[in-house]
Amino acid sequence: MTLSAVAAAGGVAAELIFHREWHLVFLIAGRRHRLSIADCRGDETLAYVIPADPHLSQRQAATGAIHRCLASTSVPATGQPGPTERWRLVQWLRTLDGLDAKLSPRDLAATLITPDARHYSAAEWDASSERRRIARWQRGAIAMRDGGYRALLGGS
Repeated sequence: MTLSAVAAAGGVAAELIFHREWHLVFLIAGRRHRLSIADCRGDETLAYVIPADPHLSQRQAATGAIHRCLASTSVPATGQPGPTERWRLVQWLRTLDGLDAKLSPRDLAATLITPDARHYSAAEWDASSERRRIARWQRGAIAMRDGGYRALLGGS
């Protein structure tokens, strides 16, 4: 199983992306399983590392569940991003364009998500899912810009 296959597997409940580091939460059979992928390329085979602590058997079971979930998912043969991934990449490019234009996160949300975000009160903006989504998009877009695109292209 390669990093590219993990990306195509789906079933990801949440993700946090940094340069050469990827934190995923999978929802498998109603349980959340966390996976941290660090310092790897798109064409490398995944290796699982778990601590030998009093919870070893539970960790092995969780690792097995994640591996079975990933291994049972087919990967598109084309190597092209699917429609959802393509949409997300376009949104990240638009986010980077907005950052280059010195737009505030609220203006980005108003442009990319909903025009109503521009009229939120400070408390509404602070509690809004739009603010959190823009922050996630910014982290993902910057990580992709700073080298993550190589994994997308299958390089180092």
